[in-house]
Formats: sequence, structure tokens, C-alpha cells
Amino acid sequence: MSRYHRAFSSAPLRDAGTVEFAAEAPDLRDSLHRAIAELAAPENAQSSALEMNYADQKQLLRLISKLQRQVPAADAGSVRCRIRFAPEHVDPSSADEPDEDAWIPLAELFGEIGGVSVPDYILHRHFTVYLQPIVRPDGAVAGYEFLTRPMPEQAPFRPAELYETARKIGQHSFLDRAARQIAIRMGAAHLPPGTKRFVNFLPSSLYRPETCLRCTFDAIKETGTDPGDCVFEVMETEPLDDPRLPAVFDIYRREGVRLALDDVGTDYATLDVVDRLKPDYVKMDRKWVSRCDEDPDKQRYIDRLLERAARFHGVVLAEGIERPEEWAYLKQAGVPLFQGFLFGRATPVPMKAPVPFG
Repeated sequence: MSRYHRAFSSAPLRDAGTVEFAAEAPDLRDSLHRAIAELAAPENAQSSALEMNYADQKQLLRLISKLQRQVPAADAGSVRCRIRFAPEHVDPSSADEPDEDAWIPLAELFGEIGGVSVPDYILHRHFTVYLQPIVRPDGAVAGYEFLTRPMPEQAPFRPAELYETARKIGQHSFLDRAARQIAIRMGAAHLPPGTKRFVNFLPSSLYRPETCLRCTFDAIKETGTDPGDCVFEVMETEPLDDPRLPAVFDIYRREGVRLALDDVGTDYATLDVVDRLKPDYVKMDRKWVSRCDEDPDKQRYIDRLLERAARFHGVVLAEGIERPEEWAYLKQAGVPLFQGFLFGRATPVPMKAPVPFG
């Protein structure tokens, strides 16, 4: 892992380091100087160098946000920058790369959705989470999945687009972290103990899992949440062949939280992957759920998945249920948890009433 940011690989930005700039045009240099002077620590603000030390993610995001407003889009490609990470945020076993290879266009740190910059989404929490119920065979609510959504007063956006844009500019670690904290605090405010909280996360954004997850574990403790009520769910966009994934699972489990694997039954989340990672919750993809009551091939797959999960005491959760007939078959097959529009869409306030089916 290099001590420099590599934009082309969608590597996550780190929480501390130094940003350096290079620009030929005097007006661009002036804009850079002004932004640095406004945001830098006192010992750095009077420097004539085009660089700024940052001690946390907020400082870096404020700088990027300000430059995205001040530097015209047509000029952002002619400004070069280099981000050198603080030693504590770099893998000590990694080899350094030549300094001259680390310069990237400033434009590669810029991204926006609906006219709002990605740093502003993160800094000002221009998003929230909605809760979709997860139910037991009797229809009683067992938990909720927390899903990223726009704030009511904000322009609409597609959550997948926000996360993908953040990933391309290296800010997915900061976005993912903010979303986890919002979900934990929302759950503590609205849900009683014993209610499971399924929260998505991006393992690929954890450049140092112990460091990146610390604020998540702190939020769990600060809110008085039982770690056993938290279920962290690997996002469906994540590569499941990442060799670091078992170690990330181990870190979560040491803190007493549970893990879930999403979209099981797709090309990536295969039964072999389930066997290897042994998640606490196995979320069966909708393609096996849709009209499963009418399809013997789907029924055979459901039986195989239940058998595999039982080997390591994994709990199967069927996603995307829309028809009572699907629910009836899945209950008969032995699936213990269910989620889908049949039981309710994601809402800003949790739906507490059980669904009206026997």
C-alpha cells in the first residue's frame, strides 16, 4: 500500500496527511493559496508553499469542497495535486513509489450528485437512512435494514450512484463511515433492545480495518447499543474474493457484532463463498425468491442453501418477497426471516406493526 493516494485505483483517501498542489496559472495559484490559508492550521496558514497538512477527514473534505466551488471545472484538470498520507495510516510493509508518479489532476478528487459535491454530502449529512422491516414467520418484526436515502429537503439521488461516485474519487471510506454512524444512532433512538439492525458496509474502503472501524465501535458503545443487535452487511457491489475479507469479519466478531452476506445465489455470492466466509446471516437473492412457489428448480436451490447455512448455524433471510404465495412457500421450506415489499417499504420511521397475514 503506497504512502501516496492513487486515484486511478479508486483507493480510499486516509484520515491524515499532506496535500500538495502545482499550478502554472497565477489566478489558480491564488485560489489555492486562499483555500489553504482559510482551512489550514495556524502553523501552516502563513506558508507560501502550495501544501496543507490535514489531521482528520473533515479538514481534507472541506478543502476539496472549497476548491470544487472555487476552481472552474475547465481548469481543474490543469491543477495537479499529490496526497501523502501520515505514517500511521500507511501499511509499514509497503514499498514507497517514486514521488513524481504520485501527482494526479485535481479534477480526480471532484465529484457531485444532483449539484451537490460528494464532500458536502458527507460533511453536512445531506442524506439519511430509511428502515425496511425484516419479519419472522408469524409476521412480527425481527429487525430492520438501514438504507441510504436523500434528506426530505434535498434533491433526489440514487444511493448506488452516490456510493459509486464517492468510490471513483476515493471518498467512499468517509461516506461509508458516516452512513454507519447515522444508522447506529438512528437505531438507538428508535428501536428497542433485541431488534436487529442490518447496516451495509464496504470492506474495500477499509484501508486499515482496525482504524477505520474504531469510530463505528465507539458509536455502538456511546449509544448503549448491544453489539449483538448490530448486523453489518457486505454491500452487493463488493468483491467477495478480497483476501482481507475474513480478517475484516474477525475484527467485527471480536467486538460482538454479527455479519451478513447479501445477494447470495448470484454469480459472485455463491454457495462456496458462503461456506468460506460463514456469515451469521445469509441473505438469499430475489432471483430465487420470485415465484419460488411455482418453480421446482428454485425450490431445490432454497433447500441446498438452507442445508449449507445450517452447517455453520447461519440464518437464512429471503429478500424481495412481494407475493403472499412466495412467503407461504418459504415458511413451509423452513426459512426463518423475510424481507420485501410485502411487509413494507423502507420508511423514515420504523414500521412496528406485524404484517396482516397468518
